[in-house]
Amino acid sequence: MKKSSIEIIRLIAVILIVFTHTRNELTNGIAYFIVEKIPTFGTAILSIVSGYLYFEISRFKKILFISKIKSLAIPYFISNILILLMALFCNYVLEYNSLNRLSYDFSLITEGVFALNSPPINPPTYFVRDIFVIFSIIALITKRNLKTLFVIVPLLLFGTLILREDVAFLFFIGCLYSKFKNSIDKKTLIIISVIIGVIIWNYFIDYLKFPISFLIFILLIDFQFKFYNTGKFSYLLHLYHSPIIVISYPILKMFIENQLFLIVTQIIAALVFTYILFIITKKYTVLNIISGGR
Repeated sequence: MKKSSIEIIRLIAVILIVFTHTRNELTNGIAYFIVEKIPTFGTAILSIVSGYLYFEISRFKKILFISKIKSLAIPYFISNILILLMALFCNYVLEYNSLNRLSYDFSLITEGVFALNSPPINPPTYFVRDIFVIFSIIALITKRNLKTLFVIVPLLLFGTLILREDVAFLFFIGCLYSKFKNSIDKKTLIIISVIIGVIIWNYFIDYLKFPISFLIFILLIDFQFKFYNTGKFSYLLHLYHSPIIVISYPILKMFIENQLFLIVTQIIAALVFTYILFIITKKYTVLNIISGGR
């Protein structure tokens, strides 16, 4: 496995996800397609990467469930609880309502934190939630770990097991690629992906991101090049870019009118403040808990 290629694929995918959460008034045109449509591939790519890494690495871990609690569940809850506290402070102290989906009632816990039926208060982290549930199911089936039932059963009884089925589907595709990558000619796989993409373009365009995301993944995964270990930064960017944008947008909007420049500055703000958080966690290692020990 080429670790450097995984790092760049992850970083590209997360930056695409950042694009999808910028605030703007674009409704059509090339700029709208670039900002709103192409970035939706980010989560699809991450789902494939997660499945690939599971089959390459994680499936050999004896304590799979515990390791995923540390790397996925704990960072997820820390992120959403911090945003919840921030929202409560804004509402009751600053008298500013920062919520656009949830209400100030018990749903802030059931949906805002536990995401029983909808994305949590920090929306992009639904992906982390779903991936953790997928690993819980895998640990139950392959490791016979009954502790996973404390995750699975409540969701089956009171909520939705997987919020986005496409995450599970693409995770499975990543696993299949890892299993059969040495048995299938890569050029043939690329041609098949292109053909499937053309067919979907003509008949099922809403699903076009699936073959394109897979094509991007298989084109980049075997590249050999030097690249920094950006796993921790990418993860922090995924976890915290949305609240950074929510906070910075009203301030930036007061000074910037041009929509494209406003989008760019929101992305820069997310990158800069995440990097500051990255530096702080690097200096104070006890804070590595918020990035799952990365």
